[in-house]
Amino acid sequence: MVKPFYLLDTNIVSEIFKQKPNAKLIEMLCKNEKLCALPSTSWNELLYGVNVMAEGKKKQALFERLVDDIQKNYDIIHYDNHAAWIHADIRSRLKEKGRSIEFPDSQIASIAVSNCMILVTRNTKHFEPIQEVSPLMMENWFED
Repeated sequence: MVKPFYLLDTNIVSEIFKQKPNAKLIEMLCKNEKLCALPSTSWNELLYGVNVMAEGKKKQALFERLVDDIQKNYDIIHYDNHAAWIHADIRSRLKEKGRSIEFPDSQIASIAVSNCMILVTRNTKHFEPIQEVSPLMMENWFED
């Protein structure tokens, strides 16, 4: 089995669930499906998003898609001891520069860095400060 090479940010998976998802993104996901994984942080954000929805058919359908489509087709890369070390380093270096970033974003980035993966996100601006202090690699599959 091929080791995942791309780590999908939460906004990438959310896009899949839209009525009309971005065609370029879907093309790239199909092309690289076996090389993609999710960080456990994004998995948590997706599950939380469904959990706080009002009870009903839409909530049930989204939950089923998460389990049947996402969890079964993508590895979930955990936030482990190595990622925690990198995460602490990233956060402290950003603090030294007077910069801050959302905790989940820095956690997702640390999972990518610790596993030598490319983070796929639409929100590259959120992660640019991290690139100043770490070897984070990113791609935006919405762009040509």
